[in-house]
Amino acid sequence: MPQAPSREGRERQTQLAEPAGWLLRLRSLANARSVGEEDDDGGSWRDETTLREATRSWFARQVAVEGARRSGFHILPVSLIAGAAAVFGLDWRPDAWATSAAAFLFTALALRAAALPVQRAFLLALAGLFAGVLISIGVSERSQTTIISGTATTRIAGTVLSVSRDEKGRMRYVVAITGTVRPVLSRPPQRARILVSAKHARRLPGDPYYGLVRLGPPSGPAAPGRHDFAYQPFFGGIGALGFSLGAPDDAPADGLAPPPSPGFLDRLSIGLERLRGRMTERITETAGGGEAGAIAAALVTGERAGISEDAETWLRGVGLAHVLSISGLHLAIVAGSALLLVRSALALVPGLALRYPVKKAAAVVALVVAALYLLLSGGNVATQRAFVMLAVMLAAVIADRPALTIRNVSLAALVVVVIAPHMVTTASFQMSFAATLALVAGYGALARWQGRKGPPKPRPLAVKVMRLAGATILGIVASSIIAGAATAPYAAYHFQRTAPFGLVANVLTLPLFTLLIMPLGLVGSLLMPFGLDAWAFSLMGLGLDLVLIVSEWLYGVLPDRGTGPIAGLGVAFLTAALFATSLFASQFRWAAVPLTVFGLLTIRDTAPLPALLIYEDGKTIAIFDAEGAIHYLGPRRNGFVADQWERGFGVAPEPGEDGPGAASIASSSAKSPARIAPPCDSDFCRFVTRDGLKVVWTSDYKKTGEACDGGDIAIVARAIRLEACRSGAALVTLRTLRTTGSLVFSRDAKTGRPHRSRSVPVDPQPWNQHRLAPWPEYWKKPQAPDDDPPSASLSGAGSAATRRPGVLPPSTPSAGQ
Repeated sequence: MPQAPSREGRERQTQLAEPAGWLLRLRSLANARSVGEEDDDGGSWRDETTLREATRSWFARQVAVEGARRSGFHILPVSLIAGAAAVFGLDWRPDAWATSAAAFLFTALALRAAALPVQRAFLLALAGLFAGVLISIGVSERSQTTIISGTATTRIAGTVLSVSRDEKGRMRYVVAITGTVRPVLSRPPQRARILVSAKHARRLPGDPYYGLVRLGPPSGPAAPGRHDFAYQPFFGGIGALGFSLGAPDDAPADGLAPPPSPGFLDRLSIGLERLRGRMTERITETAGGGEAGAIAAALVTGERAGISEDAETWLRGVGLAHVLSISGLHLAIVAGSALLLVRSALALVPGLALRYPVKKAAAVVALVVAALYLLLSGGNVATQRAFVMLAVMLAAVIADRPALTIRNVSLAALVVVVIAPHMVTTASFQMSFAATLALVAGYGALARWQGRKGPPKPRPLAVKVMRLAGATILGIVASSIIAGAATAPYAAYHFQRTAPFGLVANVLTLPLFTLLIMPLGLVGSLLMPFGLDAWAFSLMGLGLDLVLIVSEWLYGVLPDRGTGPIAGLGVAFLTAALFATSLFASQFRWAAVPLTVFGLLTIRDTAPLPALLIYEDGKTIAIFDAEGAIHYLGPRRNGFVADQWERGFGVAPEPGEDGPGAASIASSSAKSPARIAPPCDSDFCRFVTRDGLKVVWTSDYKKTGEACDGGDIAIVARAIRLEACRSGAALVTLRTLRTTGSLVFSRDAKTGRPHRSRSVPVDPQPWNQHRLAPWPEYWKKPQAPDDDPPSASLSGAGSAATRRPGVLPPSTPSAGQ
C-alpha cells in the first residue's frame, strides 16, 4: 500500500501544480535519476531522457535569466522595426482593418499568457509586427505629398522655407508653392527644391519667391532593387526638383497672387531657419571658409550643402563619413561638455555644491542644450535617436538611476519607429542604431567585467595619467572596431563600401573631435550672440583642416575598393546576429554564432549579371560582356547612374576611359559576344547581348517599325503611344519607362525570349503613384491673330490640348530627367 506523502512532499506537489511552477517541474525532471532498462540495441533510454530533460532545464534557466533582466521589452522595438521593414522594404501592403484585428488579437493573447513567458514573447513579437505594419500603412496614407508627374516649365509663386549655398556658390531654395501660371498645373507640388545659378539678391526664409522654373519629379531607382530617389523626398514633403531659368523675379507674373502670410507655427519654423542660415554663414566665414568652414557649419547647424564632393569622398573613403552627419557622437560631446562646464562652475561655489544637487542641475542644463542643438541641426534620424537616448540618460541621472543601458537604445528605437517608420529602410537609421547598439552592449559587458575586479588600487599620479591616456586611445580603438564591424554590412549593402581602414582614421582624428572641435563649436555657439565667437570657430576650422589633411593622405595611401553586389538576406542574418549578441542577457546570445555564419555565407549576391540595363531616360543603356566588363551605349550615359551601376554590380571602370564606366558598346572586344555594328553615335544602332538578345535602339520615332522588326528588344527614346511591336519584340519607350522605371533584361533559358525586371511594381508604392498621373500641362506662347487660328495654339491652362490626360509632346523628355 503506497505511503501518504509527507508535508514537504505535499507542498512540493502544490508548487508544481501552480501555473508558474513549470520551471520547478523542469528542474525536477532534469535532476531525476531514474533507472531504465536497456533497449534492443543495448542502449539505455535513460541517457536520451536525461539529455532531453537537461536541455529543457537549460532552456528554462535561460528563460528565467531573460525574465529577471526584463529582456522582453526589446521584443517590441525589434518587432516594430520588422513590420516597418516589411512594408517599406518588401512592399507588403495588407488590409489595414485585418492588420488592426491581428495586432489586437495577438496583444490580447499575449496578456493572457503571462504565466508562459516563451509563448508570451512569441505573441508579443507577432503583435509588434502587425503594429509596425499598421503604423507604416498609416504614415504612408497620411503623407499628402504631391509629386509632379513629369517635367514642366512654369512660372511659380511661393514662400521660401529654407536657403543653402552649395560649394559652387549656387543657391538652393525650398519653396512652398502657392500658385502656377503659363501653364496652370493641375497637380502642382506643395514644395519644390529649386537651384538658382544666376546672380540675384538672396532670398531669405519667409520671403516670397517668383520666377520661371523647370520642375521635374525625383528620379527612380537606377536598377530594380536599388535605392529609389523619390522615397525620402516623398516623406520629406518635397514634390519636385528643378532649377530656375534666370534670376528670380521681383514681382509675381500676371495671373499669380503673392503668397499668403504664414501662420504662427510657420513663422516659428521660418525664424528658426533664418537663425540657422545666419549661423551657417557666420561659422563658415569665421572658420576660414572653404571645406573646413563648410564642415564646421555642418557640425553645428546640420547644413551640408557647402561641403565639396572631394571632401566627402575623402572622409567616406577612410571611414569618417559619420562626422559629417550630426549623430550621437556630436550630441554626446556637446551635451557632455555642457554638463561638465556647468557642474564644474557650480562646484566652485561651496554654498551651492554642499546644499543643492549640482549634478542634477547640470544634467537639466545639458538636456536643454541638447534640445536646442536638435532644433538647430534640422533633426535628422540620427540626431533624433541620439536626442531620445540622451534625454533618457539625463533623466536617469536626475532620478539617480543607471544611465547607459540597452533599454535606452530600445526606447529610442521605439520612439523613432513610431514617429517615422519609413526611416527603418534608410542607411542613416540602420547604421546609427547598429553602431549605438553594439557600443552600448560592448561597454556594458566591459563595465560588468570591471565590476568583478574589485575597487581600483591607489597609484601614483604619473601612472594614473598614463593609464588615462592609454585607456582613451584603447577606447577609441575599441569603439572604432565595434562600430565599424556593426555598420559594415549596411555600408556594403547601401554604398558598396566598407572602409576597412577606418580604424586608422578614427584613431588619428576622433581625439580632435572629442577634445577640440566639438567643444569649440559649443563655446562658439554660446558666444555668438555677444560677437565673441571668432576665436573659437577659427580654432575649430584649424582642427578641421588637420582632419582633412589626414583624410586626404589616408585616402591616397590606403586602398578603398568596392564590395560588389550585396544580398539583403545576408544582411538580415547579420542583423539578427547583432540583436542576439546585444539584446539577450542569457546564453541565448550564442545564437549569434550560427546567424553570423549564415550571414557571411549568404551576403554575397551571386545572381548572374544582367544582359541589358536601361535607365528610365531611355538614353543611358549598358550591357555586360562575357568577362563581366560593362559597356555603354556610346556617349549617351548619365554619369551618376553609371556610377550606381558600377558600384552596385561590382564593376571597376576601365583605365583610360573618360568618365565612369568602361568602354562604349561600340568598342567591345572582338572576343566578347556583346557586339554592335555600326557604332552607336547616330540615332539608330543595333547590338547583341552576351546571351544572344538582339537589341535595337533609336531616338527617331519614325524608325519605330524598323526597330521592332530588327531585334528581340526595341528601345525608342521617344514618348510614342505605341505599346507593343507587331513582330512580338519587347518594346521600350519613354512612355513605358515612365511606369516601369529602369529595366533589366535577361534571356529566358526555356523560351529564349527576353525576360524583363522592372524597378517600379505594376501597383506603384505611394511615392511612385505620380507615374500613373497625367503628364503636366505644357504651354506655348500664343501666336499673332493673323497667324494660325487661336484654337491651334497651346495657350494657358484652359485650352483643351493642355488638359488632355497623358498628352506628351514628342520632344518632351521622360519623367525623372
